[in-house]
Amino acid sequence: MIHPIDRARAIERFEAIPRLALGHYPTPVEKLPRLRDALGGGPRLWMKRDDYTGPGCGGNKVRKLEYVLAAAQADGADAVITCGGVRSNHCRATAMMAARLGMHCVLVQNQPAKPYPHLPASLAIEQMSGAQIVPVYDRTERAPTMERIARELRTQGRHPAIVPLGASTPQGALGFVSAASELAAQLDARQLRIDAVFFSSSSGGTHAGLAAGKELFLNPAMRLIGVSPDDPSESIAATVRGILQGIAIRLGAEMDAEIEVLDDYIGEGYGIESEAGREALQLLARTEGILLDPVYTAKAMAALIGWIRKGILDKDANVLFWHTGGQMALFHA
Repeated sequence: MIHPIDRARAIERFEAIPRLALGHYPTPVEKLPRLRDALGGGPRLWMKRDDYTGPGCGGNKVRKLEYVLAAAQADGADAVITCGGVRSNHCRATAMMAARLGMHCVLVQNQPAKPYPHLPASLAIEQMSGAQIVPVYDRTERAPTMERIARELRTQGRHPAIVPLGASTPQGALGFVSAASELAAQLDARQLRIDAVFFSSSSGGTHAGLAAGKELFLNPAMRLIGVSPDDPSESIAATVRGILQGIAIRLGAEMDAEIEVLDDYIGEGYGIESEAGREALQLLARTEGILLDPVYTAKAMAALIGWIRKGILDKDANVLFWHTGGQMALFHA
């Protein structure tokens, strides 16, 4: 728990940090009554629609990039370099936001072991935005390739900024401190108490920002339950703690939140559709008319559904699912 005086100072520091105003906020909080009925009752279900954030077809990366790109521009950057896979939500959002800001964009992208039969929608959008695509064939190549490109751009007189994977840095995670403040205002307006929040947790920025934001703005008893689409829970939790400590240093407050990550809904691996995820995706589409994505949100929703079916969640609770976007992974050009 943060002392009230420390909390007030941290909020003051947070509100003074520059950000871009490119997203569409507040994103809606919607009730999911038909999904609840389809599951035979259980807790009342809600969804935070961050698939509606706007640039690059929306998603959680927009909130992070508003802070990261604001800092880059303040440092005089006129180019941005980042990395991800060929279906990366982060790369797509970075490309579109960079285009809007008039910044040159370079995307260092992992190629799949087996080529996709069709051009992934995210890659098609990135090409439309004018981003330069640089392929690599192993994750270990990403960081040195970005550094090499940055050196090359400097020799051309440009001022590049390197954005790490997912913009999951303490600076980027501030986007979800802001998101927690936004949610708090929405819950206050409805006089609604949320007992648990489920969301996809991978590169750590969303999770760390929500953890810090909960300390500053939300009910401290609220559970934040991240669901891994790839790595073991211990690895993700360690990453989240590291980012959270970086946020705490920036805001001048002690933060030692409990980090909860589930890793039993990964299936066969990252980017591979799971049976439980496929069922969750179809069930939400048929009951609520809402699309998830097969890589991240479907697996996170599968965890929420699994917990309801197992009776882990109190039937009188209010549970919120944070939709982090990514539906472009369902489509190809």
